[in-house]
Amino acid sequence: MELHVLKVFCDLVESGSFTQAAENNYVSQSAVSQQIRSLEREYGQIFLERGRGKGKVILTEAGSILYNGSRPVLAEIEELESRLRGLSEEIAGTVRVATVYSVGLHALPGRLKPFLAMHPSVNVHLEYSQTEKVYLDVINSAVDVGIVACPSDRAGIDVVPFGVDEMVLVCASENPYALRETIALSELADAPFVAFSNDIPTRRLIDSRLASAGVHVRIVMSFDNIETIKNVVEIGSGVTILPESSVRQEAREGNLKVIRLSESDQFTRDVGLLLKSNRTRRASVRAFVEAVSSPQS
Repeated sequence: MELHVLKVFCDLVESGSFTQAAENNYVSQSAVSQQIRSLEREYGQIFLERGRGKGKVILTEAGSILYNGSRPVLAEIEELESRLRGLSEEIAGTVRVATVYSVGLHALPGRLKPFLAMHPSVNVHLEYSQTEKVYLDVINSAVDVGIVACPSDRAGIDVVPFGVDEMVLVCASENPYALRETIALSELADAPFVAFSNDIPTRRLIDSRLASAGVHVRIVMSFDNIETIKNVVEIGSGVTILPESSVRQEAREGNLKVIRLSESDQFTRDVGLLLKSNRTRRASVRAFVEAVSSPQS
């Protein structure tokens, strides 16, 4: 098993594209296919299946085992190379980032664009994931940086502040609440509420704040995707509490109404960058973290 073949395989899995994997490794698409077939023949396993979309690939069970075992090995090799080169200050290469949807879709792009403009030799590979998988991928070195809401202390992980989201009430433009500019949590008693799924940290934060205010809402639906929550609220199925940054566009377009919580009930959620502890970081990763993290006071 050759390391460069494993890198091609992992790049193919992460990009989902033979074209991108070939470009990343400066080889032809046919060379990528040949290397994957050679790897499969060597172990008598099928690692990848082609998806319906052109050039898309799907991991088999054997492929998942190979990928999950290979990525940490490649990360360690990258770290070793950085040490041997004396942590070259060249800011180039790929920075692998896993983020939850609510941050990656709305809060990250505004910080990412200036970074990429300043460092054109850096490629940021961005994937959207659930919170627990982000933590796991950071620990296993499958990604360089994770981004989650409501970060918690975990062994082996350092948390760098990314930002603070103001949480706001969101409703359809026809909802009676839409006439309000501000509202107190106490006024939401028994309101039909569209919530995050139970395992989402933001759900736990909202539940805690409502409980502290002595407020019980009627949860009519729950979802793990912020875009789905917005769509359901837009058609009038209930109200919700979301990060203000995630609904700016809908508010501008008049599809959703944002009502700020009154001063006594205003609350926020923290967002953090996750980094594996005690790991030597490449110059490109350090530059990315510096560019997108919140200024320290």
